[in-house]
Amino acid sequence: MYRDFKNKTTTNSLIPYSIIVLIFVTIRILSSDLVGAFDFLGTVGSYILNAFAQIGILFTISVFVFKGLQKAKLKQVFKFYGFKKMSWKGVLYSFLLGIIVYIINVFVVTLFSNILVLLGYNYQSGTSGGSYPFWLFLINIVTTAVLPAICEETAHRGMLLHGLSSFGTTKAIIFSSILFGLMHMNIEQFFYTTAIGFALGYLTTFCDTIYPAIIIHFTNNALSTFMAFSRANGLGFEGMFTWVEYNLQNNVVIAFIFLILLFALLIILARMLVKALLKESILRKVNDMQEQIMEKVVRQSFYEEVKTLSEGKVNLSEGENNLEKIISEVAIETDNSDEITNNMLREPTRYKPNTLTKVLLICCFVLMGLVTLATFFIGVLCR
Repeated sequence: MYRDFKNKTTTNSLIPYSIIVLIFVTIRILSSDLVGAFDFLGTVGSYILNAFAQIGILFTISVFVFKGLQKAKLKQVFKFYGFKKMSWKGVLYSFLLGIIVYIINVFVVTLFSNILVLLGYNYQSGTSGGSYPFWLFLINIVTTAVLPAICEETAHRGMLLHGLSSFGTTKAIIFSSILFGLMHMNIEQFFYTTAIGFALGYLTTFCDTIYPAIIIHFTNNALSTFMAFSRANGLGFEGMFTWVEYNLQNNVVIAFIFLILLFALLIILARMLVKALLKESILRKVNDMQEQIMEKVVRQSFYEEVKTLSEGKVNLSEGENNLEKIISEVAIETDNSDEITNNMLREPTRYKPNTLTKVLLICCFVLMGLVTLATFFIGVLCR
């Protein structure tokens, strides 16, 4: 019975995700330079299409299709996805981790970019020219930081990570991270998004809340957007990265020493913040458990009082049937709460996914993997 329940939940998470993959693959092919089906939309249209992809496809399908398949309430869906409260300290730690993730990410991107270039990949020059007004920066913050942080995390660290938990914690984190990297369907983004996905999956799993992942995702993307704005308007905030990039090309020894020291410092800071974040999560879990215990004690006390009344110490006459009904409802609620708690705490020893689950998971990997590989070969051939 428990295996069937886990199979159903896993399959129900992969069905909406497969729909998302099919739509995103179609959009990616149609919007490629070879097809250019959306070129007529222009700049404004591209922002609208991006917002629709995030809200109308990623978020809506992840939440409402899964809700329908599970036949669950919206509140239950969000709770299953990990939308659980966290302290202000946890929010602060997450923002600081987001800054560290961004700095590390800059150098990870540089590393994998150099590897791709060695493999013959040709990076297309970005549109660095032209003005970058503040209003456009604000729009980019919404479309590239706010919406992806909420919608992409809901789909991957919410539905997918928890849906794949049947495979075990490690496999769920790995699968959801690789699919997150492939979802971008761009070889230039695959490596670092997969690495970030793994870190966010780890935090979501062990903090038992999705909010750190959302905050870190937002901070990373917002800083990237701000640095592009700074570069275009000559604000100078990106100067440190420019200096390191210059020395990587002209003074390898100094750059190597600097990177080692910087990475060591960042790793130490990241570990400290992760420990602090986990500590806050543990305290939150303890408080939640205390509240649940007190609620159960009150419920049980009420049950005992109602039971005493029903034993005849007070003449209930016409209200007797209603009290018996209340007693049975309280008893059923208590039993159900115990069963739900046991199911949440129980870890399946062996999990054998059904055929539909296997097919859906493989199709997601293959479809997005082929598109991602195609972007690499196109980059190699189009010189």
